Amino acid sequence: MTIRFRPPRVNIPQPTSIRPSSTPGSTPTSPNPIKSSPSGLQNHRTQGSTDGFDNQLRTPAPARRPELTGTLAEMRVPVEQAMGPALSSGKHSTTAAQKLDLNAPLSHPDAPGFQKAFTALGMSEAKTTEVWSDILHGVKRQEQIRADVKESRTTPSTLDKPKPDTSNPHYEKVAQELGPHLRIEEGQGPLALWSGGYDVSKHAQLKGYTTLESTPAGRALSGLEIYKDPKAVTPMWNHLSEEFVRQNPQGPAHAFMRTHDPKSVLYRQELQTLEQLSPNRPVVFHPLVGDKLQDLQAVRPDKTLGPDSAYASEAEARKALKDYLSQSQSESFSAQSMKLL
Repeated sequence: MTIRFRPPRVNIPQPTSIRPSSTPGSTPTSPNPIKSSPSGLQNHRTQGSTDGFDNQLRTPAPARRPELTGTLAEMRVPVEQAMGPALSSGKHSTTAAQKLDLNAPLSHPDAPGFQKAFTALGMSEAKTTEVWSDILHGVKRQEQIRADVKESRTTPSTLDKPKPDTSNPHYEKVAQELGPHLRIEEGQGPLALWSGGYDVSKHAQLKGYTTLESTPAGRALSGLEIYKDPKAVTPMWNHLSEEFVRQNPQGPAHAFMRTHDPKSVLYRQELQTLEQLSPNRPVVFHPLVGDKLQDLQAVRPDKTLGPDSAYASEAEARKALKDYLSQSQSESFSAQSMKLL
């Protein structure tokens, strides 16, 4: 399915630098607009500007909310993902909970950290217990879904063969309950979506954008492994990502992409949610290349690399990424993926 977006009709503000001197209520640096050109959106900067596109990783800001200090929700940039190693290796984690006791959810080793973080965010202790229980029930439900799907694939297809129920009402409820804590905090950069590996999220965070993982709820949940099989937890993040878009409907949205994967959450959920909620909302695309966080660079319309480059449409960004990878003869995962398109 082709996803089309209308080009931005307004100047697109850029994130301001995160500076140690920033304080709540201070006047933010005036943003530099991105002006359109025939080949895409170009970033016009003045020397010494702090629009977040400098070719250096920036210093994280101090915590703006002292009540979060010492909890998983405390501000940190970039936000590390606790279950990342297990996802990368494709193996079960040996440090996460190996079993879940749904009758005693607070016996889970991650429960205290979850409760401390969300209590600091203003949630009642009773509500934290309820949401935590829903998370664990969601994990169990996801395991059942995977078993049902696997069984369905091994049985002969017939006209009346029922499709497995893949809904997870527990995860849907978790996303709704945590919605207020998925909002972008005052003084933080614009909403950013991403695809192509978690380093892309960290790259966007370091540039001053706000990804799902860098919201208060995202920071807290990123510090938890929850279960030995991270694939039973990732669908929760899919629901959270959709709610993240719903909770932040204002301003241009930014999409950072290291590859074009139509099956990714970015394409299947986030961009479609943006289109449904705000058909006229500008979406700015940032194509990236690089195998590691420190190597990530943006693909410019002239097929060179730089700190950042922005495009008014997904099609332009995808073409720029594919053209660059083709000319560079890269053998990276993203290059191999793009060659199939």
